[in-house]
Amino acid sequence: MRPSTTQESFLSSSPPTNDIESMNTAHTTTEVQRPPLFRSLSLLEGHEFYTLFRQQYNAYWGTLKFEDAPNDYSDESRYFLLVDDNVDLSALRQFMIIEWHLNSANIVIPVLSGVSNNKPWKNQKQTESLKQGIKNAANASEVWFITNGLDAGVPQLIGTAFREERSIRRADDAWAIQMGRNPKKRKVLMLLGIVCADEIKDFIDLKVKDQPKIELKVPTKKRDQLSLNSDHTHFIIIREQPKISDEKPFEKLADSAESSTNKFRDRFEDYLHQETLQPANKTTISAGVTTDNGPRRSLWSEDGFPVVCTLVRGTPGTIDFLYQKINQEIPCVILKGTGSAADIISFAYEEISAKNDKEYEDSYLKVELARRLLDEYPALKDNNVKRNDIRDHIIQIVKKADQSRRKFLTFVDVNSSTTSLNDFHKFILSSLLQSQKNVTGTRLTAQLKRNLQLTLDWNLPDLALSEIFQREDDTKYNISYELFDKALLGKKLEQFVDLFLDRDFSLHRYLKSDKLVDLFQDSKDREFLTTTSLEGILGLTGDENEMPAQFVEHGLNTIVKRLTGISHFFSKHEMDCNAMGIYFGDKSDRGVTKQRMRAEKKALRHLIIFAVLMNRHQLAKLLWKRSSEPIPLALICCMMFKKLAPYCHESYQRLLIEKQAKEFSDCAVGVLDKSFNEDDTRTFEMLDEKHPDWNHMATVELAYNAENKEFMAHAACQKWLTRQFYGEITPRELSWGLFKTPDYFKIISSACLIFPMWFWINFSPIGQAEPAPKKVSDLQGDKSKKAVLGTEDQLEEGKKMGSYEAEVTIRGGNNVFTKLGNLFHGGRRGNDVAHKDSGEKAMTATEEIATLWSAPITKFYTNFVAYLTFLSLFTLAVLWPSCGNLLLDCFVWFWTASIAFENTRVAYEKYCSQSSLPLQRAVLEVIVQTIFLALYLGLRIIGLWNFGTCQILTAKAVLGIGLIYYYYRILFIFLPISPKLGPMMIRLRCMIMDDFITFLQLFVIFMISSGVAITAVLYPHFPLSVELFTKAFVFRGLMALFTSDTNDLKNSHSHCTINATSSSESEYACLRLSHGLSFKYDNLYAYQRYGISAPKCNQTSWIAWFLLIQYFFLAKRFLTSLLTAMFGLTGARVQSQSEQIWMYNRYEIVMEYAKRPRLPPPFVVISYIFMLITSASGKCVQKLKEHADTTHINRARAQSTTSTSNTKILSNNSQNNRLIQPLTDKDDPDDVQRDTTCLGRFLNCKPCKQLIESAKERNESQKPSWEDSEANLYWKYKAEEFYAKTQETDKTQGKLDSLTNSVTNVQKDIDVQRKSLRQINDRVVSLEKLMVDSHILLEKIRATLQQEDKPLPDQKFIHILSRESPYVYTNEARFPVTEKYIPWEIGFDLYDPTVITLPKEHACFRDDEKPFVEPDLLKRSRLTSNTDDLIRPVSVDVWPATPTATGSFRALEPSTPPIMWPSDFPMPVADYKWNQKVDIQLPDGKKMIVDRRTWVTKPGEEIPIYRLDTQLLIPLSPMGRTGCRGRGALIRWGPNKTIMAIITRWKKLRGQFVIVDGQKMLEAMVFKDKLTGDWKLPGGKILGVESPYGAVCRSFNKLAFQDEDSEHSLSLTEKDMVDHFSSFADEGRNDNTSFESHMVYKGYIDDLRNTDNAWVEAEIWNFHYGTAIQFPSLRTDGVALWKDVTYNSRGFLLQTSILREIARIHDAYFE
Repeated sequence: MRPSTTQESFLSSSPPTNDIESMNTAHTTTEVQRPPLFRSLSLLEGHEFYTLFRQQYNAYWGTLKFEDAPNDYSDESRYFLLVDDNVDLSALRQFMIIEWHLNSANIVIPVLSGVSNNKPWKNQKQTESLKQGIKNAANASEVWFITNGLDAGVPQLIGTAFREERSIRRADDAWAIQMGRNPKKRKVLMLLGIVCADEIKDFIDLKVKDQPKIELKVPTKKRDQLSLNSDHTHFIIIREQPKISDEKPFEKLADSAESSTNKFRDRFEDYLHQETLQPANKTTISAGVTTDNGPRRSLWSEDGFPVVCTLVRGTPGTIDFLYQKINQEIPCVILKGTGSAADIISFAYEEISAKNDKEYEDSYLKVELARRLLDEYPALKDNNVKRNDIRDHIIQIVKKADQSRRKFLTFVDVNSSTTSLNDFHKFILSSLLQSQKNVTGTRLTAQLKRNLQLTLDWNLPDLALSEIFQREDDTKYNISYELFDKALLGKKLEQFVDLFLDRDFSLHRYLKSDKLVDLFQDSKDREFLTTTSLEGILGLTGDENEMPAQFVEHGLNTIVKRLTGISHFFSKHEMDCNAMGIYFGDKSDRGVTKQRMRAEKKALRHLIIFAVLMNRHQLAKLLWKRSSEPIPLALICCMMFKKLAPYCHESYQRLLIEKQAKEFSDCAVGVLDKSFNEDDTRTFEMLDEKHPDWNHMATVELAYNAENKEFMAHAACQKWLTRQFYGEITPRELSWGLFKTPDYFKIISSACLIFPMWFWINFSPIGQAEPAPKKVSDLQGDKSKKAVLGTEDQLEEGKKMGSYEAEVTIRGGNNVFTKLGNLFHGGRRGNDVAHKDSGEKAMTATEEIATLWSAPITKFYTNFVAYLTFLSLFTLAVLWPSCGNLLLDCFVWFWTASIAFENTRVAYEKYCSQSSLPLQRAVLEVIVQTIFLALYLGLRIIGLWNFGTCQILTAKAVLGIGLIYYYYRILFIFLPISPKLGPMMIRLRCMIMDDFITFLQLFVIFMISSGVAITAVLYPHFPLSVELFTKAFVFRGLMALFTSDTNDLKNSHSHCTINATSSSESEYACLRLSHGLSFKYDNLYAYQRYGISAPKCNQTSWIAWFLLIQYFFLAKRFLTSLLTAMFGLTGARVQSQSEQIWMYNRYEIVMEYAKRPRLPPPFVVISYIFMLITSASGKCVQKLKEHADTTHINRARAQSTTSTSNTKILSNNSQNNRLIQPLTDKDDPDDVQRDTTCLGRFLNCKPCKQLIESAKERNESQKPSWEDSEANLYWKYKAEEFYAKTQETDKTQGKLDSLTNSVTNVQKDIDVQRKSLRQINDRVVSLEKLMVDSHILLEKIRATLQQEDKPLPDQKFIHILSRESPYVYTNEARFPVTEKYIPWEIGFDLYDPTVITLPKEHACFRDDEKPFVEPDLLKRSRLTSNTDDLIRPVSVDVWPATPTATGSFRALEPSTPPIMWPSDFPMPVADYKWNQKVDIQLPDGKKMIVDRRTWVTKPGEEIPIYRLDTQLLIPLSPMGRTGCRGRGALIRWGPNKTIMAIITRWKKLRGQFVIVDGQKMLEAMVFKDKLTGDWKLPGGKILGVESPYGAVCRSFNKLAFQDEDSEHSLSLTEKDMVDHFSSFADEGRNDNTSFESHMVYKGYIDDLRNTDNAWVEAEIWNFHYGTAIQFPSLRTDGVALWKDVTYNSRGFLLQTSILREIARIHDAYFE
């Protein structure tokens, strides 16, 4: 690879002037001081440079070979340089140019990313988008990407994009070489990796030998090992300098901003950014080549190469790196959403942008940044100083991001639905443009040029508009021809062309003829031009690289002529003169301005033709919208694309070209529709305007020539055609009562009888009461044009028009006789008044007759009437017997000849005028009519009357055929004008050309096959002759379709079967009939010998019938039905098209009759004579007029030179022309002296004046009114409006597509947000649960604190244990209930408690309790009611390890059952009578008492009653909600009652009472369960099978004395229980004060087993012995023990409040 000229600018650049280079000395503000070694090194070349470069910086270079497969290093090599970090950057630049042949960069993109904190992107779509954006940037311009060169993270991703791009390029180049073409020229890919040598020394041998240029092999990396990325194009490997520091690094060396490698990279990138290009006066070296005059360089700004960083993820070192870049005023694009440093900086920017406040920064932002840094980089936890430095750097980066009007940070949210990483290059360039500093002078020009170059390279017109052309300083930049060339020739750069033209770019000064040829020559894709224009139209080979000689004058004009019929469209001389500013015509300022506008308009046309021929339809449309002639140009473009389509060889290309033609057709129709709706008068004038640049064709003629049926079918064109058809007349309507006279009758009668025209014809254009006003200028200030009428003038003109219409439009409401009287008595009073009011001279009768006969509609109807008369006479001549009537034949022949002559004249005029009207049919018609005239004259007129009657039949046949032809001619000449018959004829033609031809093709197959088969079977011996073929094809085949003659199939007229008399005659019959091998079947004797009377006999058979039937079925049924169906489908298909085609063809008829003479054949001869006389006299009078004017001018000149009163001297031809102009153009008798000569008097006569005025009007009509470009600005505005509308439609469609994509992305975002919300919701639920649990815990603590010092009756029992979750014996959580919602009276709509009802088989129930466990009432109610939505059963399958639970009174109950019941004992089921006591009779005759009354009393209640659930009819806890529904682990629904006894005494120590704080201490007797280790008290559940008081006594006896023989009794009372315990005191001492009994508590117990529908109630007794008695027979096995009754006692499973109450009763110590 050799360096290009752009390398030399890189070569000639000066070294940097920064203070980072340790090797450079201090510099002043004017000059950089360099060591002599560096200064000499930059001037060396070749081996000397390499040697010194190696010695000074220990440099080695060469190539790297990467291992693709095991021991396979066949892939392309990569350049590398191993050098010290202190290398001089000017020497490095010299090396990169000489050794690596690098071109100058248009932009440098350093990529900032980390190695240690790298994670792969999970979003594959984002990855592909970013790679595509990188490819777009690399392909658009000379871009340098700089990374850390390692095969990880973002460098790996960029390398993958480069690898894919290289693969595509190789494939394209290989295909081009295979096809024999040169590969395309593309931008050089440059991906530079700056690598730390210490990171790769473990797998690459960097211990090089003495030779400087080496080749190193790079093996495949192993897992968790860093390696070089093989997709980088160049590597700079930096030797890391050893550091002397005890500080432990917290990140990898490659990520540290303090490493030598990263310091070098920062220095190198700053060098590229600050490089200054200065003119070199000395000889410099460019790629080893020395020049005398210095290197050729591409101009560059003094700011050096544009540099834009890109931050993806990142580490703390990356943040420091970015901080340095911002200080160096290098912009950066941050990809927000990639994580790590990028997201942290984005967060800081958003926060500071939203609220930039010192207090906010210190109180929140710094803390939050520190937290995020620690979360992202845990290594910073041990280094607070570094963390704070990084935090401060982030804040400084964000604050320095926006400086005045410069912006250094651009954030791109990769997760946004409106942002696409495909536009990565757009973000880069936008960041660059927004960060540039304001410059002036030549630096500003260079900056704008560079920016425009970049926007062009990357095709970003919106950035060019917003950042360059719409600068706040209003700086204007003149677009250079080089940039316009690039925009014009570039791919998809049409928007730049529009942008440049909006900046007043002068097209005509740019577009020379040679420049136009260069545009064709330099276009990147010339295939379409070569295929269609050069090869298809010009017939060239297309192999030439250069365009043909005289391509503009000959080639382009030939192409345009072939495509549009317009000749001399391009003028090389005019284009070159306009480019040089030379204009022909009026030399005044206004005239020059008009000529300049005309030249600009022509240049625009030429570029549009260029765009069409190059198939650049977008460019053509963009240029078209700027034209002041949008409709003609759109029609021309449509015509060109249509006619170029057949030259396309590929069908898809042809369809594309046709689609583009349709787009321009829509443009023409769209502008026409807008203008017609706004100003129909201007629209009609535009349609009728003939442009000399279009070969004097009107717009309508262009549309017809383009075969644009949609345009011709528009209402404006049809209305214009109607006006043309009616000419200067308008039929009027008179009221005749019930009858209405058709227009054709009015016109025919007025033309023939003359007088009806005065009451049936209005002599003004249809739809107008007076002639159309002249066109006025669109712009004010044009003094040469009439001003637009003011409001009052418009009202006055409207009144005049209304009165005029009232005079000329005579409709119903007046008496017809009155009208006729006014007509005949008043003459043309109405018309006279109208013309008088309008200021015009009234028409004479002769003029009105001439106007009437000049109207095309009059010509049409008179021709039609004349033609019908001709056909009548022709029919009479054909029917005349024998030889006919000679006079009649002669008259008919003369009439026919006049028709043929008129057709010949019309065809000749079409040919001479190069009209777009069809000529082929007219020529064919002339030929047919000429042949008929010759035959008519030769066979009928001359032949029969001079050569006998032998040719009567032939003459009759010729006349008959001619008569048919002339009758059929009506279908094509006169009927198509009808709005009903015309479309019908078009549908008929489509049916005939499509369907009937198909029918005939199928019918011919059936006819020939069936006719031949039937004839062969029916006439087996018929001789081979013309008669046989006629019989087979005509009679049996064709005629059988119309007739069904079957006589020859039914009866045989003669014998036709061979009768052989012997076997030998039968064997040789065919030989005798055919004359042997001659096959001549004419031996009549042989036929008769075999019994055949004649060979033409017919033979009947069933086979002939079968063949005839199948033929009739196919031909008469199948084919005719198929034809009918095809006709129906075609009629429906072309129904709408037929209307459009008829409107299109209507133009041909109207224009043809507009050019015909006034009189129809045969009277057309009179018109010919009149036309000849008029033409000859007009030419003579014009010659005489010119001679008289010349004489008069000479006389005036003589008088002006001799007159002393004339102070003006005519010094040049232009002054003469200005003097002559009034004399030649205006023959005003007041200004010009009347010519009294004979010639002058002759020219002043009325006929001569009329001829002169007619010639003058023709000249005026040919004057180019279109030259006033200001008046045509209206059409430019309409074109721009329509183009904007179409663009809006396209944008709308694009927006819909993008909206669809956005909706998809939003849906994905919603899914992500939904997941996030779900996580947040889960977290909120957890927090709510935690909050509720915390609330409940606080309530428990508060209850404990508040109830410590209160007596038991005054304490408020709340649910503490009853709301513990999960529920005891299960893992089911209770519904959380706070203290506020415990009472049932408080509404709690969200309350949804867990349903728990443990079965009796559960281990929590003892075997003796299981018979008493009540069934699940909720389950039963679910089976009998519809309360499924209210009850949510819970399956409980968690079994505890022990049958007891802490906090329940279960632990206090005795383990010995009161009565031993079998586990399967059938407990009788009784009705649940809540709040009642029920006696139940047991099967064994005993009685059981079920007490469902409650002991819980409320203030104001005499009898305690609990509530029932209104729907389930089960009890509700009187204390309120518990968060659990059901029976739970309790035995019964409702209250579960228990009774207990606490036996206490005074504690003694060594015979003395123990006194604490002045109070004696109590101790209670407890019993330890040897199996469970629980402490028990005497008592038990009240199940109703024994007295509760007896249960206490029996339990005490069992636990204390091991008495198993105690009796069960239901009759034991409370007194009996007290007596039983007092008996123990009596035994020890006869002192009544030694024993006390107290019922401590009776009511609700807060228990873990409580639910909403089942709860525990207890009756607690205290039996106190005042003396330390010893119970007799008290067990001594360690089960019965005395324990202290204090606050800290751990042996009692009772509420502390109960123990406190006992201590209070006895005034004992508790706490």
